[in-house]
Amino acid sequence: MTDLKHLFFSLGLEQLDLSEKEKNIINAFIEQSTPRFNDICHQRQDKEPLALLLGYMTQQHHIASSRWIEQQTAYHQMQSVFQSTVGTEHASKFINQDVDEYILITLLWLLIQGANKIDYSYANEQAETLLAHIHEETKESNDSKEDEQLRQRLMQAFYQGKKNDAAKPFHKTKAYVQVIATTIGNDSVTYRYNTRTKT
Repeated sequence: MTDLKHLFFSLGLEQLDLSEKEKNIINAFIEQSTPRFNDICHQRQDKEPLALLLGYMTQQHHIASSRWIEQQTAYHQMQSVFQSTVGTEHASKFINQDVDEYILITLLWLLIQGANKIDYSYANEQAETLLAHIHEETKESNDSKEDEQLRQRLMQAFYQGKKNDAAKPFHKTKAYVQVIATTIGNDSVTYRYNTRTKT
């Protein structure tokens, strides 16, 4: 087991309800990410791995989001071709084929946010943004029941990370504070941290 995989599992990744397909996507992502994350940890030995992973996953989520938008734009441009050759029903499968990866990277990101005690409102906002994003890019109508199920699933990952014992050393104060997340390359992101300790 790689160090990165061990870190994800220590936060309760295996407790989440994932299909075999989703597990394969996540395992592939972790395997591909391990060399880069190991380099980051080596270069930033003054930082805790969990904090570094937050910065890394923020970057990866941004990349996944941007890549998915670009891919959907290309699919929309070719949609008429798909519909004329394979039919409307099958054409929609082409348009949505990359959404699983986008959702799962978001799920991992929220797991790490929870472990780092990011404020609930920020995490929930990101879950809702993803849902709106999917509807906007795929041109699909909203299904409130399915949307709520996906939102709850994403937030389950957030709470799983938040409750895990591995994150306890990151409780610092009883107040809400504004902090700057770990910088990866030239990217930095401001988060709302909830570092309120349990009594």
